[in-house]
Amino acid sequence: MKQYGDFLFSEHVRDIAVAYVTYKRSLGFKCSYHDQASINSMLEYIYTNSTVTPNWVLTPEVVHSYVIGSGMERPRTIHAKQSLIRQFGLYMKLQGSDAYVLPRELVKTPKDFTPYIFTKDEIGSILYFADRIGPNRNKFINTPFIYPAIIRLLYGCGLRVGEALTLLYDEVDLHNGVITIRNGKNNVSRLVPMSDSLRKYLFYYDSRVQRGTNPYFFPALRGEHYSDVTIRNTFRKLLNKAGIGPLMSGSAPRVHDLRHTFCVHALEQMVTKGMDPYCFLPALSTYVGHKGIESTEIYLRLTKQYFLDVLQYGEEDADLIFPKVGKL
Repeated sequence: MKQYGDFLFSEHVRDIAVAYVTYKRSLGFKCSYHDQASINSMLEYIYTNSTVTPNWVLTPEVVHSYVIGSGMERPRTIHAKQSLIRQFGLYMKLQGSDAYVLPRELVKTPKDFTPYIFTKDEIGSILYFADRIGPNRNKFINTPFIYPAIIRLLYGCGLRVGEALTLLYDEVDLHNGVITIRNGKNNVSRLVPMSDSLRKYLFYYDSRVQRGTNPYFFPALRGEHYSDVTIRNTFRKLLNKAGIGPLMSGSAPRVHDLRHTFCVHALEQMVTKGMDPYCFLPALSTYVGHKGIESTEIYLRLTKQYFLDVLQYGEEDADLIFPKVGKL
């Protein structure tokens, strides 16, 4: 099994990249494929633009030029780059290098991001095309079963993509319909019950997949699990086939929006059953693995908008159900 997933670091930065990823993982960080790609890109920039020897002696000039980039980056991108190169600078100092470390105060990121909430018809259309995926170019026999099952799990349980992909086979109890998430985001572990319909589908999935000695519930080739980039790329193709997106912002809905959609649809279901959505929030917060209920409250505004836009409620009726909805 590959130690660093599917990502192949550039040869001239590979040694320092592998050492850094090993260090991060020793601290409990997962360093996903996407994280490794960002690290590789940062190290490439430092290697190309460094004016000192050795290249990894970080100077203020190379750090700030990396962060600024083209000068057109959004605050969220700048914040991510600041955090990435600051953490690397701290690592290099631990190695005895005379590295410049960015101050702790990073660029503030805006809180106005609104996730895309799929309608139930859109979910049905995505699954329709997912169910028609054939073997990949390597003729991997599991491919037609992997994607429909992953998408159903993401939408049916609101899991994060990384949580789903790294599930071990013995962490999915199909007889009792319970998934065990170990050390999720913020090192939160939790039990996730699934619906009976999802449990039955995953029984069917499990009967068709050939896993050999692969320990993962969604097995890839050579004993590995699927990478999040592979899932995201396939999901975008499914959106195109289903005629969904891009949005007015120019970006397309993301696979992570399945998690947001699960939360909104769960609140919608509770409201339809006559339950107070505010009373349901603590249970939903625990179910999806949020660190606190504050992270879950954002779905109240999204659910209210869902009632207005999709379920065709009037503003007055929606205000009666959601009297105190804060901003996202």
